[in-house]
Amino acid sequence: MNLQLEGCTALVTGGSRGIGAAIVRALAEEGCTVHFCARGADDLQRALQAPGVPPGRLHGVVADVSDRAAVAAWLSRLGPLDLFVPNVSALSSDWGPSLSVDVQATVDLTEQLIPRLQASPCGAITCIGSKAASLAAPNSAAYGAAKAAVTHYMKSLSMRLAPRVRVNVVSPGDTWVEGGFWSRVRDEDPEAYARALARNPLGRLATPEEIARVVAFVSSPAASFVTGANWVVDGGSGAHVQF
Repeated sequence: MNLQLEGCTALVTGGSRGIGAAIVRALAEEGCTVHFCARGADDLQRALQAPGVPPGRLHGVVADVSDRAAVAAWLSRLGPLDLFVPNVSALSSDWGPSLSVDVQATVDLTEQLIPRLQASPCGAITCIGSKAASLAAPNSAAYGAAKAAVTHYMKSLSMRLAPRVRVNVVSPGDTWVEGGFWSRVRDEDPEAYARALARNPLGRLATPEEIARVVAFVSSPAASFVTGANWVVDGGSGAHVQF
C-alpha cells in the first residue's frame, strides 16, 4: 500500500531508542523528512545513522521536552510540518515525572505545533499511548494515569481540530526493546517475564517495528477517515472490550 507520505515532514519526540527510533525509521522509509529529539547524544547519533534510510531524511537534536527554552529553540529552526508523533515518556512510576513529561510537556508541545499542522493539507497527530491507560496498574498507577490523561486530551483535540487535522492515539502493549524494560525483567525476574508471555495470546511480545508500522499508517493520508481513535496494538492481551 502506498501511504502517500513521500515529501511529508514529520516531528517525533523521543526518537532515538525503542519504539520512537522505529517510528523515525518507518516514516523516513516511507518518504518523510523526520525531525526528532533525544536526551542522549550517543543514542541520537546512532539513530541518525539508521541503516536503509536515504541520506538527508533524518534530522535530530539533543533536547529534553520538559525544557521549554530548548524546545522553543528547536522549533524556531523548523519550517512547515505535516505530522507530529508525541512519543516521549518518563516511563516512571512516580507522579512528578509522569505528569511533567508525559502530560504537561506533551500538551505544551502539541499546542505549539497546531498552527503548523493546520497549514498542512494532510496534518496529523499520532500520540503514543499505552494499554496501561485502560487497565489497573497497581505498580505503575502514575504512568497509567498519565497515559489515560493524554489519551483523553487527544480525543478531545480530535474534535477541536477536525476536519483540518486528524488526531489519534496508538497504544502499544508489552513491547520488547533490547536493553529496555522487558529485557531487564527477563534477566532479573524470569518468572515475571514468563507471566508476561503467558498473557499474550500470540505467545510473544511486540517488536518496536510492529508498533511503528501502525503509527505510519494511522499518520498517513491512507488513513484519511480515521480520527479520534485509540489503536490498541497489544497482540490481543487486553481482555476488555473497547468501545
